[in-house]
Amino acid sequence: MKLYQAFLLSILTVIVVSCKPNEDSKPPDFDDYWIQAVNQLNESPINEEIIKDSIVNDKEWTLYKINSYNNVYIYAWVSKPLSQGKFPIKIRFSGMSKSRTLSDGIPNTWFLKEGNIINMLVDIRGQGLSSKQLNVTNYLTEGLSSKDTYIFKGAYLDAIRTVDFISTNSKSDGNIIVTGGGQGGSLSMVAAALNPKVTMCVIGFPFFSDIDRYDKKQWPMSVFMYYCKKSETDYFELIDRLSYFDMLYFAEKIKVPIFVRANERDNITPIEGVKKFFSLIKSNEKEMYVEPCEGHGCSSNSKKANELEHLFIQANMLSS
Repeated sequence: MKLYQAFLLSILTVIVVSCKPNEDSKPPDFDDYWIQAVNQLNESPINEEIIKDSIVNDKEWTLYKINSYNNVYIYAWVSKPLSQGKFPIKIRFSGMSKSRTLSDGIPNTWFLKEGNIINMLVDIRGQGLSSKQLNVTNYLTEGLSSKDTYIFKGAYLDAIRTVDFISTNSKSDGNIIVTGGGQGGSLSMVAAALNPKVTMCVIGFPFFSDIDRYDKKQWPMSVFMYYCKKSETDYFELIDRLSYFDMLYFAEKIKVPIFVRANERDNITPIEGVKKFFSLIKSNEKEMYVEPCEGHGCSSNSKKANELEHLFIQANMLSS
């Protein structure tokens, strides 16, 4: 009898293990998938258009309309110094909760006012001004029936396209820094991983970091769980699709200097996932600062993090 019970237990163990996805399982075609995606992006011309041009605080501010993946147009503000010389470029991607309005008026933002820097503030597809063409109700699950139609495929490619666009600026000194927090951090990581023109990555608490470990009762995973129920999608199948957009698998492709700020207690981007992807980054110049605070983005105004970030940028600038 005991032998029979042991046999049943072993069978049940095999069944449970076989139904559980492999931990930290990178999709076997992950690299090929993104190589092909970037190739598809490069098949379409940039075709930029100037929408608005103004002079603000000794800088020229220009609103551009830029053609991106699948002929979706995205919008970006660029401010560059009026003075002669060459300057570093800094591209900022917004977090999901920081989407701006549809107004194309001059934005009142500290980022575009920075001196001696060419700044670029980007609205990816479905965000801010770029929602004029693609207006999305449920961003997290838009097109999620397939990895090829998922909105974040286009969003990641938008990040790559903006780097290609701004890299040809006549006042560039060769430095291209990508930055942002939350979703903006993820977009920056992807740009650094897949576009060799990026020279530095400075991010905060990036979204989609070790997705399968997210609390299923908390946003954003609660949204995905509801999607599974509503669409009758198997959870493991969903995680397989999302794995193509997980920061864990972009991390090893980042070879440029990278600074990461994180929050000790973050219910949206858990610190465990941030530490995991940070350990996978191959760059010889990487630094992470964890602010002892609670809440997503709570390190944004950290004086210590700001000081360390500034020192890191200065230490890793390419000499002109």
